[in-house]
Order: sequence, then C-alpha cells, then structure tokens
Amino acid sequence: MIVRYVQPLTDEQRELLEKTMQEDTAFRARSRAHSLLLSAAGTPIQTIAKAYQVHRVTVSAWIKKWEHHGAQSLHDQPRSGRPSKLTPDEQALAQQYIKEEPRSLKGVVERLAHKTEKRLSLSTLKRLAKKARLRWKRVRKS
Repeated sequence: MIVRYVQPLTDEQRELLEKTMQEDTAFRARSRAHSLLLSAAGTPIQTIAKAYQVHRVTVSAWIKKWEHHGAQSLHDQPRSGRPSKLTPDEQALAQQYIKEEPRSLKGVVERLAHKTEKRLSLSTLKRLAKKARLRWKRVRKS
C-alpha cells in the first residue's frame, strides 16, 4: 500500500490552514484545512478519511488539489443550480407585491399566478423575500 502525505508546508501555508480551520464559515473548507494539517503531521490518508467519514480517494483528491491550486482548493467552486422560475422582472414584481401585502403571502402567490401565469409555492416566495431582505408577517388566528 502506497502511503501519501501532503508536501511539507511552509510557515505561511500552515498559518493559512490553521486560520481557515478556526475561522472560516464554510464547514467543508475547515474540514479540508484540518485534513491537510493532519496529513502534514504524518497522519495516514486512511485515518483522515475515517475521521471525516469520507473515502480515502476524496482525501487524496483534497491533497492533490492543494498541491496544484493552493488555498483556492479549500473552498467549493460555484455550481449551477436549477434556474429560477421567475425572470428578474418577475422577481421584482413579486418583491413589490410582498411589500404591498406583507401579511398575505398566499395573496401574493395568487396575484403572481394571475399576472405571470406561473405558480409558485409559499416556500419559494419566502426564499425570494429573504434573498431581497424583505420581511413578511403571519397573521395570528385567535
């Protein structure tokens, strides 16, 4: 079995990895930084993989990416997701409707469906409002 470790780290690289491990908000970046530090300390890939509950090939890929791309490899690259149901103009219209009727998101859904002929769920509308930093208020039934 071939044992692979990360190439010896410079003091600057070690400081960067330690800072990332302690302060970064992204869990995956912290995990990768810690695994690279463990590898630099001589911990075998199999042990690191077991600690993080990932395959050893994954840890090996983290090491290879670190050696080729440095600090950029710690963070995930942007990925494409499902396209939005609404165009930017329709999103602006939805935000306007939410501002006009913050107490009735169901009413906003109906108005949007009538205007755009697109049906949205309440959760989609709430995500859109949250992204636009808008607040909506639920009416309490008593």
